[in-house]
Amino acid sequence: MLALALKNLTRRPVRSLLTLSGLASAVAFLVCLLAFSESYRSGLRRELDGMGMQLMLVPLGCPFDAAAQVLKGRALETSLPQSALTQARRDPAVALASPVFAAALPRPTLGRTDLWVGVDDTARQLRSWWRLAGGRWPEKPDDVLLGAEAAQTELREPGDRLYSPETGRTFTVCGVLTRSGTSDDSQFFVPLATAQAMFHQPERLTAVAVRLTDPAQLGAASKRLQEIPGAQVVTLTEMMGTFLNLMGAARALMLGVALVAVAIGALTVFNTLLASTLERTRELGVLRALGVSRGAVFGLVAQEALLLALLGTLAGFALATLLGPAIERLVRPFLPLSPTTPLPALTPTTVAQCLALMLGVGLLAGLFPAWRACRVPPAEALRQR
Repeated sequence: MLALALKNLTRRPVRSLLTLSGLASAVAFLVCLLAFSESYRSGLRRELDGMGMQLMLVPLGCPFDAAAQVLKGRALETSLPQSALTQARRDPAVALASPVFAAALPRPTLGRTDLWVGVDDTARQLRSWWRLAGGRWPEKPDDVLLGAEAAQTELREPGDRLYSPETGRTFTVCGVLTRSGTSDDSQFFVPLATAQAMFHQPERLTAVAVRLTDPAQLGAASKRLQEIPGAQVVTLTEMMGTFLNLMGAARALMLGVALVAVAIGALTVFNTLLASTLERTRELGVLRALGVSRGAVFGLVAQEALLLALLGTLAGFALATLLGPAIERLVRPFLPLSPTTPLPALTPTTVAQCLALMLGVGLLAGLFPAWRACRVPPAEALRQR
């Protein structure tokens, strides 16, 4: 029966190919949506858990946007008073408070913008992923620590001189970090006081990253730190919940569009099989006259539906694999705190869900054509020419 079902589908190759292309497009869209959503959720949770901090102090304004910009390695238009760092370090629940001052430095002649980040010794304790590819850690005011991409762009190695024409300063490259896959790779790290002087922001900070002695004290510590003048507290748990809620709303909308696409794919299967059974009325009548049961005829058309759905789903998986990287490049810039790991990653769960859904849809689409085929009266069918 399977060989006969495949032969029937190849009788009208153009029609079958059009049906398969519609199914493949619907499956590819659904697969990308499910894989993208799951990868974003797990990647975001993994990256936030690995940052070694529980909360951040950011300037007044939109706290979640400010925290996302800092974590993605971007400068802010507003800043914190450095007194916020002192007060945070006095809190009994705070194990580590690491200051950050980040400023963007446009390089119009080179067509790019560099991000200079001022840090102190606590940055190494907070960023557990930092490893030196060569050189040493910053010690002097004119030292600069380069991320892997920044060193490659500037063609600099430890011990080289680096001149910044926009600020009129000359630095010594004290070290180069190994590639981490984070925004650190493209940044220029200098001592905190140096960065503040470079950009004429003495005693100002972009943010303060806080690690607690006990994460269970998060609620009480947040309330106390919230009272620091000019600062507001953002916990990473709140941040992740907010971002996932935003993603959830967008996901629901896209899921509705994906289901419409799947419904259209089901209609194409229905039309293809119905047209096929109408064209084969005489053939089906001959089968019935030869003693083939109604159940066998029903099963034959149902197999054709399942075969169409299976081939369309497999083609959809292949299409999603090809289009996934391009879709990721388009949407990643619009995601808050997008993980560095690939987003549209297929998992066995996603594959199983899509395969089960599409086989079910294909079978439902083929029920009426199969029922109509098995009800063809042999005598009436044989009279047709």
